[in-house]
Amino acid sequence: MIWWLRCVVPGLMPEKVAILMPEPWIFDLDGTLADSSEGILESLEMALNSCGHPILVRDTNRLIGPNLPISVGIANPNLGADTITRVVEAYRSHYNLTGHKKSKLYPGAVEALTRLAAAKHPIYILTNKIQKAADIIARHLGLDQLVDHIYGQDASEQPKPDRLMAIVRKHGLKEGVLVGDGLDDYAAARQANFRFLLAMWGYGTSVVLREHGPVAGLNGLEEIAGLL
Repeated sequence: MIWWLRCVVPGLMPEKVAILMPEPWIFDLDGTLADSSEGILESLEMALNSCGHPILVRDTNRLIGPNLPISVGIANPNLGADTITRVVEAYRSHYNLTGHKKSKLYPGAVEALTRLAAAKHPIYILTNKIQKAADIIARHLGLDQLVDHIYGQDASEQPKPDRLMAIVRKHGLKEGVLVGDGLDDYAAARQANFRFLLAMWGYGTSVVLREHGPVAGLNGLEEIAGLL
């Protein structure tokens, strides 16, 4: 990212000086920085059972990534809108209390974020989790001490590309890197004209590759150090 500063020297005409600023890095959470599958599936099954319904789909590649109401509908396609709302509420209650504790960071996550911060790169997490859940899991994993801001969902459940554009406008970003494993991560990066790096270990990686063919990716978070 290039920032233009006006340099004023007494007795001389002001000049604009180009300052190269480190580009921001945006990370998805589930399937990119953290393996949260165990807690998500446990909370999802508990929530469905508490509302009198079974979990019919356990495929993490399909369940993890979309906004929660969509994931609930995938887990049991026979649910009506009112039931999905009740399951979502039950899920969030269980996940925020205990489910998040099953999450763990992927190897190299702490080191990668530490290296980025040392190189003065702004670091943001952009997740489809509701903001409260995003903050809870970030504190549990220590991510709140490693990134500049954590952006979760609000009640409007906006698509990730729209939420990334809101971040772009808020921080005045012109370019950046987005690391993620889902179709919405890919779409967000394209819409913001950010460089996209596919987390090859993620839940939605196979879907991204099937839909878009070969894309630039990382085989592990430790590879980020070589890109700085």
